[in-house]
Amino acid sequence: MADTHTGAATLRPAQGAAVPLEDAIAQLEAGAGHGITVDLGGGRIARAEGVRGEDGLLQRLRGHRMILALAAGQSDLTRFASDTRPLVIAPEVQDILDAIISRG
Repeated sequence: MADTHTGAATLRPAQGAAVPLEDAIAQLEAGAGHGITVDLGGGRIARAEGVRGEDGLLQRLRGHRMILALAAGQSDLTRFASDTRPLVIAPEVQDILDAIISRG
């Protein structure tokens, strides 16, 4: 079982009906994903259990969708609609990105 404090995908059984990835993203984007359980396939689920809650879950699901597309050979990422909201980067992630840029 993954660390529930980070909101990582888990292998424990869902307590409600798990929603498919695309449906979950649509619900979260519409602000209607409170308490959602997402079916990631292969018996894995994801929930908004981390500190960033549903916003963090939405970000992880978008990343998961992109990785699945890349793995399937769909390298054209233009099919993913961009979000009109400003990008929010966790301070820890920003520190990592800044360190990479300063070493480059």
